[in-house]
Amino acid sequence: MPKDEMQIPTPARARPGLVPRFISWLFGTGDGGRSAAHGTHMELFRIRGELAVLRAEIEAMHAAVGRRDIATLEELLRGGNRRQIEALIRDRTQIVPLPDGSVLCRALGRFKMFTDAADGGMAPHLLLDGYWEYWVTEFLCRNLARGETAYDIGAIYGYYTILLADLVGPEGRVVSLEPNPWLHWLLRRNIAVNGLGGIVTPHRLAAAEAKHESVRVPALLVGPFAGPFANWFTFEEGRAGCPAPAVALQDLEPGSVDFLRIGVASAADRVVAGMAGLMDRSPGLRILLEFDANRCKEAPALLAALSGRYPLRFIDGDSLAKPCTAEELLTQRRVATLYLSKMEPR
Repeated sequence: MPKDEMQIPTPARARPGLVPRFISWLFGTGDGGRSAAHGTHMELFRIRGELAVLRAEIEAMHAAVGRRDIATLEELLRGGNRRQIEALIRDRTQIVPLPDGSVLCRALGRFKMFTDAADGGMAPHLLLDGYWEYWVTEFLCRNLARGETAYDIGAIYGYYTILLADLVGPEGRVVSLEPNPWLHWLLRRNIAVNGLGGIVTPHRLAAAEAKHESVRVPALLVGPFAGPFANWFTFEEGRAGCPAPAVALQDLEPGSVDFLRIGVASAADRVVAGMAGLMDRSPGLRILLEFDANRCKEAPALLAALSGRYPLRFIDGDSLAKPCTAEELLTQRRVATLYLSKMEPR
């Protein structure tokens, strides 16, 4: 059977799990008619048999889609359910610390990625799990097509940039913006090491409401203090920042865009204020926006502007886009990944 059609074997048994049955036997809450010795012998015999079956199923799963480089993200998603896919990706993780303050790891089972060794946010997930926000990753894999044009705003290392590039393929294109010079350098390295230079165009730019020669952007990651980018960063009230040129997305390039990811929650209102023209000329635009009512300065105005154009939806933990209201986002949920489009998601 071709690999693309393979399905990960799943057990057909409906019996209780091993742990509940063991606890039931241990505390005598199971069948009371058998002798203790006979019950012990029979239960251990069944456990050994089921463990043997489970080992065989795991070996079959590895033979189908594990223990090798996963060819495509589509194949990865066809491999099984979410927990199985996460386990397969995690099984492929590997890290290599480097002397320049970065750590090389493997993401999504096949992509090489340089991360910041001092990062306590995204990097630990990439280093140990091999993925970031899997529910969003899965949603993107279902909702992008070959040949499309995508923007990644606030790319950081380029996890989503690389994911988008793989999904749109050589027929498509990705534009990636990251204003932090240290992260922009890691982003460019990640694009190059994965051979995506022909698909992705990276810019050291911030997205804003209009063009600016220089704006100060916050910098949570600054690289080694003795590194080549150390002089770019200044500290005010204990917070690091750096200068960067800014552009309104509607003026970045002519033409329409199919997909736009906005990953800068603290500046989302400024980004959206500078993309009215882009939304007007992109009727099929799909937007994925990191919303944080605690960090966005003009959260009510932002939601009012977006809900005037698109239905409000958020990506839930099952990777499905579900309806929500501005009031819910401002009071109950407050932090969410929003899906904004006139197009129904898959």
